[in-house]
Amino acid sequence: MLTRAPRTEAELEERLVARGYQRATAAATVARCRELGYVGDEAYARERARALRARGWGSLRIVADLGARGLPSDLVDAAVEGSRYAARVRISKRIGNSSWSAQRSIRSGARTQPQQKTSTSSG
Repeated sequence: MLTRAPRTEAELEERLVARGYQRATAAATVARCRELGYVGDEAYARERARALRARGWGSLRIVADLGARGLPSDLVDAAVEGSRYAARVRISKRIGNSSWSAQRSIRSGARTQPQQKTSTSSG
């Protein structure tokens, strides 16, 4: 069940119940998988949000996707914020090594005037 695609803890538990396992057995199995590092909602949410952001998805759409997968809202919020940060880092690397403060001032409209060359006339 975990080899095809990563799953949230809730998804794994629901799949086990759908296959006929008692809910308590499914919950214990998910807890053991968490201990062994096979599942983890925090890592799943972080990676899924990053991947969706890289595809061009916006925050609201990412929140809806992660929420539909049964992830707690605090994990969803943290993952979405992390994906925003990662996207900013990627963009700043594409632009070059310009500082974020310079980029923010450009976005806010506080552009600096280019320096004008002054010509000196020799006499």
